[in-house]
Amino acid sequence: MKKSVHLLPHSRQRQRGAVAIIVGLCIVVLIGMIGLVVDLGHMFITKTELQNAADACALAAARELDGGSDALVRAENVGLTVGQRNNVDLQATAVSIVANDISFSATLSPNSGYLTRSAGANPTTSKYAMCTLNRSGIAMWFMQVLGTGDQAVGAQAVATVAPSQTTCAIPIGICEQGSAPTFGFTLGQWYSGKFDSSAPGGTGSYNWLDFSPNSGGGADELKDLLKGAGQCELPPIGALVGQQGQISGLSDAWNSRFGVYKNGGQYNTTTSPPDFTGLGYTNTTLMTFATATTWDPPQNAYSGTSTTGTSNYLAGQTARTPYQNTDPADIGNAYNPSSSANHSQYGANRRIAIAPVVDCQDLASSNPQPIPILGYACVLMLNPIKGPDDVFLEFRGMANDASSPCASYGIPGGAAGPLVPVLVQ
Repeated sequence: MKKSVHLLPHSRQRQRGAVAIIVGLCIVVLIGMIGLVVDLGHMFITKTELQNAADACALAAARELDGGSDALVRAENVGLTVGQRNNVDLQATAVSIVANDISFSATLSPNSGYLTRSAGANPTTSKYAMCTLNRSGIAMWFMQVLGTGDQAVGAQAVATVAPSQTTCAIPIGICEQGSAPTFGFTLGQWYSGKFDSSAPGGTGSYNWLDFSPNSGGGADELKDLLKGAGQCELPPIGALVGQQGQISGLSDAWNSRFGVYKNGGQYNTTTSPPDFTGLGYTNTTLMTFATATTWDPPQNAYSGTSTTGTSNYLAGQTARTPYQNTDPADIGNAYNPSSSANHSQYGANRRIAIAPVVDCQDLASSNPQPIPILGYACVLMLNPIKGPDDVFLEFRGMANDASSPCASYGIPGGAAGPLVPVLVQ
C-alpha cells in the first residue's frame, strides 16, 4: 500500500521563495541578453549610419582638392553639405557636422598629421581629406536596468583621388602640341581631331584610332564606340592604337552624339542617345566646311561668351537646345536634327569625352599604324560632320586633372583614367 507524502506548510513556503529567486535571476539574465541584442544592435546601426556619413563627407571633400587656393574652402563646404544629407539613430536624426570635423593632409598620414583649414592646412598641397564624426547620448533601452548609461560611437573616413578603371574614350586622336604633362594644350582652345583627305597625307589616315588594332573589330567596333559609351577600360599610356583610312558610317555614329541622325540610317535617339544639346560650334576661319561662324573667338565654347550670341555648351545643355536650323556645320538635309524634347527625354552627357593624345607626325609617317598613346585629354566635341571633314575638339584639361569636367568619370582602380574620389581609410 502506497503512502502519500504531505509537505508541511513551511516547506512549501521555502520552495516558493527559491522559485522567486530563480525567476528573478532569469529575468535579469533575460534583460541582459535582450540588451545585448537590442541596445548593441542600436549602437551598431548608429555607427554604420555615422560611417556612411563620414564616407560621403570624405569622398565629396577629396574631389575638391585640386591644388587651387580655395580648394579647402570648397572641400569644407561640399563635405558639410553631402555629409549632412545622411541621418543617424535609425534614420531619425540628421547628422551633425562642423567645419573642424574635416581635416586635410598632403600624404596618407597618421590621424594626428591632419590639419583643419582653420589650423593651417595647405590648400595647394593637400591631397587627402579626413572626416571624423561622433555621436553621443545613445540611450540604452534595456542595458540601463543593469546600470549601463548612455553610450557614444564614432566614425572616421579618409579619401583622396585616384585614376579610374572604366572611363570611356572616343576613338579619335588629338594631336599633341608639345611635351608632357599637358602636351602643349591650352584650356578652352580648339584643336583639329580628324584630318581631311589632304592631310597628313600619304597614309590614308584620318586619325580614327582602334584601341585594339589586333582584335579584328575594325569599322564596326569604332562605330559601336561612338554610338555607345566609348572605349572603356582604357589602355595604359604607351599602348599601341591605330586605324587606317576613312571608315564609312563613322560620321553617322559621331553625329548621333549631337542628336543629328541620318535620314534612313541605323541610329536613333533610343539606340544612340544624344547629348543634352546639339548646338554646333563652328568658325569659318578654322573650318573649311563651316558655312557660318557660331563661336568667335574659337575658345571656351564650354562656358564662355561669344560675340555671335550663340549660347555656350553648359547653357545649351540647360536649355536642351538642338543643332542650329541654319546648319553651320554644313551637314545638309541628309541629317535630321533632334528636337529639344528629344534632347530632354533621351539626352545624357555625350559630348564631354576623353580622347587619346597621339603624335600626328607618326600618323603621317607610319604605314601601317599603330602608334603609341601619349596621354588622355578631356575634350568637348564641337561639331557634327557630313564626311571626311575635320572634327574640332575643345581642350578641357588632361583627363587626370582634378579640375576637368571628366574628373569624376569612372570606377576607381585604374592606371590611366581620370581621377575619381576613393576611400583609402
